[in-house]
Amino acid sequence: YSKGGREFCGIKIPDGLSSNQKLPDLLITPSTKGILTGIPGVPEVDDVNISRSDIESNFKAFNFSEMSDIDLYEKLLKEGFALISQALEELDQVFVDTKFEFGYVQGKDGNEKLIYMDEVGTPDSSRIWDGPLYRNDGKVVEKSKEGFRQLLLKHFPDPDILLNKDRMEERKALAKDNALPLSVFMEVSKTYTDIAEKITGKNLPVCENPRQEIIDILDKYGLIDDKAHKSEQTGDKPNN
Repeated sequence: YSKGGREFCGIKIPDGLSSNQKLPDLLITPSTKGILTGIPGVPEVDDVNISRSDIESNFKAFNFSEMSDIDLYEKLLKEGFALISQALEELDQVFVDTKFEFGYVQGKDGNEKLIYMDEVGTPDSSRIWDGPLYRNDGKVVEKSKEGFRQLLLKHFPDPDILLNKDRMEERKALAKDNALPLSVFMEVSKTYTDIAEKITGKNLPVCENPRQEIIDILDKYGLIDDKAHKSEQTGDKPNN
């Protein structure tokens, strides 16, 4: 926008907007996940912006089962954003933007169902601002992974490796050969725990055995094969 762009994902943005100003309407800005090939007008690169018109013209290529699911996904997106935004507003936090991912599952009735997937509303996929500081001082204190991203860009002498998708092999080598200080990871962790504790109103307990905790939760909802789970607990190998 600061460079003169006024159209994003097929949506026209008015002139005269100031930095960090709240927009009158929610913007839905879809992008690809992974490299999609053979779709007219869509570059064959990962995470490229697309428009609703692109989706409508090629909905099967974007893995929509039905044209009507485009309306459904936008409905779910708006409802999800409104729900999280309202909950955070009650804590005087500003839900600025987020990324939703959707996929199909088979419902209990045997029919296909479009649902949210991956992380939803977390600092990993969202930007959350401190309300009082933004409202009173115009200061943005962001609770997201952006702080970690900016640290990485300043930490390495050639930040283009982290930004340029054509340099992925160099990026892998950079990650393999350069260990970050423990303090960096603790700072990132604090970003997540702070917002979690603000939302729940409780101190976040430190998990002693994360893997087992995940297994127990999945098992509680019947998402783990009982035979495989019991075999793992006893050290036996399940029959193929």
